[in-house]
Amino acid sequence: MAEIVYQSERATIIHGDAADALELVAEKVDMIATDPPYGVKWQSGRRASKFAKLAGDDGSLDVPALLGVYTTVLRARRHVYVFGYTTEQLSGPMRLGGTTDLVWDKELIGPGDLTSPWAPQHERLTFGVLTPSAANRASGDGRLAARLRQGSVLRFPRPNSRGVKRHPTEKPVPLMRQLVESSSTVGETVLDPFAGSGSTGVAAVLEGRKFIGVELDATYAATTVERIKAAEKVADAAEAL
Repeated sequence: MAEIVYQSERATIIHGDAADALELVAEKVDMIATDPPYGVKWQSGRRASKFAKLAGDDGSLDVPALLGVYTTVLRARRHVYVFGYTTEQLSGPMRLGGTTDLVWDKELIGPGDLTSPWAPQHERLTFGVLTPSAANRASGDGRLAARLRQGSVLRFPRPNSRGVKRHPTEKPVPLMRQLVESSSTVGETVLDPFAGSGSTGVAAVLEGRKFIGVELDATYAATTVERIKAAEKVADAAEAL
């Protein structure tokens, strides 16, 4: 059963299955940014102490369909960012128009398949605009630019192997701050149905937005709460200047 484990003026953190948590999202939101499990059974093989397997990463979870349900609380013509899934996978279930494939350039080369001469250095994410009308989507509606027009390659260094301490697929806060700043305004609400260790939430709070995060794993949910509290202190101090 999903439950609210932290709530403040700036953030609400829900621990539980995203499939059961929607009823706890008590308001309309202005942006969705999330890094869901990819169904690839991700597991690090190069760490002395391995992260636990990611919940929902066994391929049994229909992530696009579940995220489609979450668009019912997203305001029309507002923006969505989803890591790891293609525009084709997301457009229909999430009712997205104006979709664009973005690339996160991690700058550092990852291990990947060590037998290959090519090592992974990027990760894809999909941008889209909630366009509820199927007719409008079919006609190409939804081509609403982000508030600040930018290139489709986002260059932010990923943490190196020793720097990955909170979550195996943790996103850098500066990357998430750029997405939040580009697609929302101060005081609006950002939602992440797969919050992980809370990078989206930290970015939202530091950018003056409100945040709602859902996380199934109790350890990661606790980490998110800890990071959100720290970000709130920084935001409070900045506002007091």
